[in-house]
Amino acid sequence: MNYDLNLNDRPFQAIKAGTKKIEGRTPSDENDKRYDEMKSGDTLTFTNKITDEKMICEVLFVNKYLNTRLMLEAEGTKNVLSSGLDVEGGIQSYNKLEGYEERIKKFGIYAIGVKVI
Repeated sequence: MNYDLNLNDRPFQAIKAGTKKIEGRTPSDENDKRYDEMKSGDTLTFTNKITDEKMICEVLFVNKYLNTRLMLEAEGTKNVLSSGLDVEGGIQSYNKLEGYEERIKKFGIYAIGVKVI
């Protein structure tokens, strides 16, 4: 199965360069089941929000966490964040994304291991 996702330029470039190995996502609402259904071997087509460039990645794994702190501590900030922030900064960064703080509290957050194909 292939999933289409949009990405800001910095994380897009970091995944492309191989420095960001995990994409963190939370469902948009209670009907958004794609992260529950996603599995190793699926593909993601990332579209850069700035340039419209597309990149296809293989899903290596999907791990679900109750909150951002648990994800960042378990997966490592260097693997998840493209910003170089520490755990506290990473939590703040995710919480700044529109609706993320509330949605993570409701649905958790998924760490999706990716590899550019």
